[in-house]
Amino acid sequence: MMTTMLHFYDKKRAASLLALAAAGGALAALPAAAGGACDLSDGYGETLVSYVDEVDACLSQTDAFASDTEDAVYALTNAAREQAGVAPLQRRDTLDKAARAHALDMAERNYAGHTDLEGRGHTYRMRAIDRQVLASSTGANVVILDADANAEAVYDTIRSDAANRENLTRSGFTDTGLGIARSGDRLYVVQMLATVDGELETPLPLQISDATSFSPRINQEMFRPAGWNLTDASGNRLAGGKMMRMPASSLESTDSGYLDVLVELDTDTYVLRGPIVSPR
Repeated sequence: MMTTMLHFYDKKRAASLLALAAAGGALAALPAAAGGACDLSDGYGETLVSYVDEVDACLSQTDAFASDTEDAVYALTNAAREQAGVAPLQRRDTLDKAARAHALDMAERNYAGHTDLEGRGHTYRMRAIDRQVLASSTGANVVILDADANAEAVYDTIRSDAANRENLTRSGFTDTGLGIARSGDRLYVVQMLATVDGELETPLPLQISDATSFSPRINQEMFRPAGWNLTDASGNRLAGGKMMRMPASSLESTDSGYLDVLVELDTDTYVLRGPIVSPR
């Protein structure tokens, strides 16, 4: 029996932050959806828009997913959380989509990892696909088993690794998504987990050409929205402000920007990671 196990946990909630600068503008319209074709021989598209378009195309064109097994692993995970005395995970469809995108890519290109062969990880997938998420931490379990493995075997394989097992019952996680893809004699399993602390009230466009307004809704009343930052893929700050408006000029020097919403509790400031945007 062939089994591969990988685990991942990334927490970047607390951060020391620079002073914020205000910005102004108006809400930009969502771009028209582009029709896409699925060709995973070289992975998903390189740009944000082509990436999301090809994920949509590939997920709509395959019957590789074991949805019953996904549902059963979700139920087994929440049963373990109940036994451990922690709150159940909510199933988030955008995390399902991100998990399935990675499971399908691994199945099609025959590799195992938390990042794809282009170096994009679980947090990238969440932030590209989920246009409203505000999350403080993410985690994931990745396992590869024989294709005839049932849900119990998948779950037992995940929890046989100490770090994976800790992810399953980590009290801070609130949401999850599952992707299980069959290819040949293998089953590729991706279980995504996240601490979702809020959402944008409306989805953020993939592309902006004008200043774009957004309104964060934070789940915990104790946190006060304090502003926002936009960073590039290397974490360099491109722009920021206290008013929730992102000028299109923030993206002049980059092909994509990562929105972080800043919240305060007493004298501490925390970072909630939001969607990725690109210039039109």
